[in-house]
Amino acid sequence: MRTPSRRMLAAPKRKVKVWAYPILTLILAGIGYYIWKHPYSVFVISAFVVLMWGAGLLERRNMRKLALSRSGESIYTFVDSFDCHRTDTWVLRAVYEELSRYLTVDGHPFPVRADDQCCEKDLKIDPEDLAELATDAAIRAGRSMDGAEQNPFYGKVHRVRDLVSFLEHQPKLAKVEDSPANGSHPCC
Repeated sequence: MRTPSRRMLAAPKRKVKVWAYPILTLILAGIGYYIWKHPYSVFVISAFVVLMWGAGLLERRNMRKLALSRSGESIYTFVDSFDCHRTDTWVLRAVYEELSRYLTVDGHPFPVRADDQCCEKDLKIDPEDLAELATDAAIRAGRSMDGAEQNPFYGKVHRVRDLVSFLEHQPKLAKVEDSPANGSHPCC
């Protein structure tokens, strides 16, 4: 008998790679050198930083309002929008928890709905980040990402429901113990 999904291992914490710090130092040194050589560019760079900061504040405010409108929703609300007798509960939990953790608002998990648009409208997840989240959810759910290109949902994931269907069509690992989530994680 398969272990209930509520006993699924927690998602591994992502760690910053050691090589990221020297690269960040080089980028900052390059910006510093550019400003030293072109002192008037400080105004352009400052205006760009202020615009990006304002756009980030606006996006956080919109996500906060959306999360507030969904207060009281949880994984149970999410699962109720699927047929639990035909849908793998491990996939449901893995997708919900990975997306909720990624979209955290003010330190609280974001309540995800099955019909949320992943990239365009509602959640605004970058397609590369969505691919990484799908890989993490697959690992936690005991699914292999081998042969993903042959999956009928490959390239057609627009809603959270589509992501669940995509992962359900991926082959199961022989044992969940074979999953990298029970040892080292390829992203960490």
